[in-house]
Amino acid sequence: MVNESGFTRKCMDDIIGEAVITLLKSGGAITTSTLLSQLTDMAKVSANQERKEACLQSIVEVKQSISKNYQARSQFLRNQSSLFESGNNLHRYDTKH
Repeated sequence: MVNESGFTRKCMDDIIGEAVITLLKSGGAITTSTLLSQLTDMAKVSANQERKEACLQSIVEVKQSISKNYQARSQFLRNQSSLFESGNNLHRYDTKH
């Protein structure tokens, strides 16, 4: 599948994989922040314009994935909260001890 920038999913997956391997070899933590930082560094040092653009598009993809996951998690928590607040006796806590 080719996205609007013309990069295939495999190309971006390869770039992200390379960034993760670099982080693993460095022995540091692998977090979203370090992954985005590594991808940024890879884009900065790349002499190949296509590779640089693939790194930048990979950053966009990671950020979009984070946003989607955050939205899904927020919706899940809202649903859980509404169940708790629904007044259903199964979800009330007995605070009279």
